[in-house]
Amino acid sequence: MTSQGLRASPEGIKAAKTALTDKTLSQHKLAVTLGITRQPVSKFFAGEPVSRSCFVQICQQLGLSWQKVVSIPDDETSEITAKDKFNDVDINTLVEKVRQKRQDKITHQCGTLQMLDIAPVIPLNNIYTDITVCEEISSQQWLDIADLAPDFSHQSNVHSLTEINNLNKLPGLEAVSRYSKLMVLGKPGSGKSIFLQYLATECNKGELQPKRISIFIRLQEFAEDTQDDGELSLLKYITQEFFSSGIEEKATATILAEGKALILLDGLDEVPYAYVNQMNRELRRFTQTYYKNQFVISCRLGYQNYRFPGFTQVQIVDFNNKQIEVFVKNWFVAVAHQSREAGESIGNLFFHQLNLLENQPIKELAITPILLHLICLVFRVKSELPSNPAKFYEQVLNVLLVKWDEVRGIQRNQIHGDLSLERKKKLLSQIAASTFEEKSYFFKIPEIQHIIANYIYSDTEQYQQDIAASLKVIEVQNGLLVERSREIYSFSHLTLHEYLTAKNIVENFPYQACNNLVKHITDERWRQVFLLTVNMLPNAEDMIWAMKKKIDSIVANDEKIQALLIWLSRKAQSVSTSYQAVALRAFYLVCVGRTPQEEPFEKSIFYAASTYEHKIIRSDNVFIHTPSCDLEWALVGNIAFNPDLALDEFLTSTLICAIELNLAVESTLDDAITLDHIQALKIALSQALNLVTQNDLKGKLQSLEKELPHFNSNSEKFCQWWRSKGKDWIRNLRKTLIYYRNIAHDWQFNKQQIELLQQYYYANKLIIDCLNQSANINPATQQEIQESLLLTFKETNK
Repeated sequence: MTSQGLRASPEGIKAAKTALTDKTLSQHKLAVTLGITRQPVSKFFAGEPVSRSCFVQICQQLGLSWQKVVSIPDDETSEITAKDKFNDVDINTLVEKVRQKRQDKITHQCGTLQMLDIAPVIPLNNIYTDITVCEEISSQQWLDIADLAPDFSHQSNVHSLTEINNLNKLPGLEAVSRYSKLMVLGKPGSGKSIFLQYLATECNKGELQPKRISIFIRLQEFAEDTQDDGELSLLKYITQEFFSSGIEEKATATILAEGKALILLDGLDEVPYAYVNQMNRELRRFTQTYYKNQFVISCRLGYQNYRFPGFTQVQIVDFNNKQIEVFVKNWFVAVAHQSREAGESIGNLFFHQLNLLENQPIKELAITPILLHLICLVFRVKSELPSNPAKFYEQVLNVLLVKWDEVRGIQRNQIHGDLSLERKKKLLSQIAASTFEEKSYFFKIPEIQHIIANYIYSDTEQYQQDIAASLKVIEVQNGLLVERSREIYSFSHLTLHEYLTAKNIVENFPYQACNNLVKHITDERWRQVFLLTVNMLPNAEDMIWAMKKKIDSIVANDEKIQALLIWLSRKAQSVSTSYQAVALRAFYLVCVGRTPQEEPFEKSIFYAASTYEHKIIRSDNVFIHTPSCDLEWALVGNIAFNPDLALDEFLTSTLICAIELNLAVESTLDDAITLDHIQALKIALSQALNLVTQNDLKGKLQSLEKELPHFNSNSEKFCQWWRSKGKDWIRNLRKTLIYYRNIAHDWQFNKQQIELLQQYYYANKLIIDCLNQSANINPATQQEIQESLLLTFKETNK
């Protein structure tokens, strides 16, 4: 029976014809549905022998049990009866025996990882981090750009790009439990293969699907290992694999027929191009024939539109903060060979640095496991995150474009043989620069195809098909572009979008690139592009001078702001200190910016802006880029620098506290909040009095302090007094500070001037950050630029 195939009994043929009619199928349609030729179907209904696989497929498609349809010779009846009895009684025993024989093979095949740029193999369970999947595939959603990007006007918003489309999320293991046929999709390096390996090892240990046997197959290896046979046969491949573990063919057939296997098919996108159609047919046939088993297939996003019947698709979601933390701590134990205690300690330090504001672009990459691994490699050597972001981002590009496939021996289909690695980078840079200039974090297919056409071809229509293929190559093979919704793309990481934009500017420097970039100097969206550009330029002096010229032009024509700059210069000159004049000007500019104007009492000019002047002056290193020093820091009395600066800081803080108290009282806020404002005012004034050495000023401040009513825990009496006399008290304080210290002037800037000052403030911070980023600026030039900051237009252009 085995050698000659199977034939249907007369009763079986009659049942099959009835089922064919009930399903409104013809023999031809049945053959098409099964993906086979008409001949075996005709032979089946004629009662002639057909191959076992075709016989079983036909019966299953008609909803019939093949054992009831088959015609069995008398001499084989006893054999089948014994086999059925074996299946009914001892199938669980068979599963246990097969698992024991396969255990070492699965452990060898799936129990370790060969990680990028790490010499020894790493035990899988020591590094594995649970994944999360999404049941809605981004590329299948009907969303418009407005739905994807409602507001990306500020840097803090645009870095939420990766949070898009993560709806209906669930743990990966739950998806495996929920769906018997699962297609796991993900970006390159998102953890698809590791997830399947983890499923295989857990099943192998009996922790997952204990009544099944795990079968793990890399589809690239399956295609290559069977290419000499002329056809792809998963049944034959699995049978041979089992036979190498001492498992007989009959036992393998029983396991598959009874649905006792968890079959994990890894890397559909890695199958050589010549075998793709044949592979799809074989997977469809096999999964339908042996439908009782559980299947999980992994594939990159965007690889193909064909969907295997009965399979549910899920998409791997980017790591969240908790997953990043777990991965990092595991990494430093398993890869860096630290003890658990030391690994967690290093992991905590890593995670702390990753969450710093200045490291947000790096953190945006850390949501992808392969890139998080690269960040850990850098941290292991230097105990800090990449100090040269541009160089690190270039390494990221090399990994995604070439290295990640090379180390795994994967050769993908090339649409353009002449599109070298450098040309790919230039094309991506062109796409990045064009879309970033247009404020397009998301872009439609025609826009990208137009850029690709202009870069590669002169005739767009002639090569339209190749252009579409080129886009797919960038999406699937490199993972640098992601389809966020139907025919709407974005870069996989905003950080790479910014880096490639900067790369394009550097490659076209100086020409128009310098002027085109400088015009965005007040746009916070371009901050990282400026920093990266300056960092990558061999000589950034021309760029820095162009930025300085643009900054001066922001306020050059406003007389009141120029008057402010004159005051800054004179005030800085009046302070006796060894600190640089520009640091003093920065200090007093921030004092002005933090102080609300008098009428009406409004938020300060630099409301919620970074006030970094304390650390600048204490370190005697102009404009070190550090986190802000807020009012609470000032109130605790830790100002350990020049007494004049400390006094002016606390006097300014006193005025700010008084104005904020006035706002609290007028807003009838909660008593506890009002009490906090009262306490803050008294602390600030007390600290200022402790620093005053000038008797007249001290007397004035003591008088103002005595005017304030005493209060305990009840603020009502104080608030009643403040409502009638608080504004006058504030005006008297301001007059005192102006007369004795030449600070706290009420500049009465209008709305437009406030906006100009905010832009001016931001642009000056940016140029200093750029100076700190670049190692290719002459120290003398750097000092010259620093000394010319925060001066009037006339003083700068002497």
